[in-house]
Amino acid sequence: MRERWTAEQAWEWYQKRPWVMGINYVPSITLHGIELWQEDTYPEVIPSVRREFELMEDIGLNGVRMFLPFSVWYYDREKFLDRVDGFLEELAARGITMMPVIFNDCVDFGRPADITPQKSHGWQKYDIGHHGGHKDNPFTGEQRKVGWCLWDEPEWRGVQEEYLTAFLERFGKDERIYAWDLWNEPGNSNRHDMSIPYLKRVFELARSMDPVQPLTAGVWSYPEDYGVNGEADVEPIQRLALDESDIVTFHQYEDFERVKRTVARLKKEGRPMMNTEWLNRVQDNFIQDNLPLYHEERIGSYSWGLVAGKCQHFLPWDQLWNNRELPLNRWQHDLFDTFYTPYDEEELELMRKFGKRG
Repeated sequence: MRERWTAEQAWEWYQKRPWVMGINYVPSITLHGIELWQEDTYPEVIPSVRREFELMEDIGLNGVRMFLPFSVWYYDREKFLDRVDGFLEELAARGITMMPVIFNDCVDFGRPADITPQKSHGWQKYDIGHHGGHKDNPFTGEQRKVGWCLWDEPEWRGVQEEYLTAFLERFGKDERIYAWDLWNEPGNSNRHDMSIPYLKRVFELARSMDPVQPLTAGVWSYPEDYGVNGEADVEPIQRLALDESDIVTFHQYEDFERVKRTVARLKKEGRPMMNTEWLNRVQDNFIQDNLPLYHEERIGSYSWGLVAGKCQHFLPWDQLWNNRELPLNRWQHDLFDTFYTPYDEEELELMRKFGKRG
């Protein structure tokens, strides 16, 4: 079993690769990508995806970060992995790598009555007017309930481990995979330290597979004085994520001053850095501010969204609607509308400029 990379190993790996300017990608005609990976809808989705690939190429993107659905793998196994393989081939032909996201703490609240993953098929139903495409979602600002994931069920932990090992056995030596984002936003959905033992196990298991790519889990929530008070730190589960990760990944949707403080603090970890989620125009988190910083500092970048679609990520998080002082008429995420018209041409010109420079 390999150890966590040293800082020197991480920098050696990182400096051999081009700077990443990517996006968190959900095909616009799908709900959270489900229809992309299902056997029955995959052939119908791919032509639309190829059109969106053209948009990526035009603005100079070279990376996508994507959440891979356990529920599809659970029922399809090798066929699902074959579809992922084909998708990676499409990306590679355009000079684009993928950062897969395997597990997630940004989840719905409460334990469902039936915990068995539902076999999905056909086009997924969605609710109009809600960020994420469902009125029940993790973005409501709920403080009383706790999010739930399958790792909370002892009898399901083994198959969760199988899910991870299936991907690493198939793609752990595949250069089309840029890095493995093992756990999205650990501690979110009011889970806090609940996932600590699971996060430890996932890193341990992933290292035992000896992948050539870096392993990471990103920090995402910061104390008010983070980057100002030298003693201020993220909560324990996020500190664990930093201490286990080969490269530092983080999310930052706040205003530019907070972004700069977060970057300054995380640089002290002494490892290559990538912001794997950002862009929230409603909260003054803009491409015009952030992208030049990430390019100058060689911090990898995955902003959120490409084409506005079923997930409605252009809408503010549901919890923001109650704050009428915010500019809620701005798009939160995404770069193009459903007709592929740019939301802001200035943003795209900036991306093209930095995409060419690399």
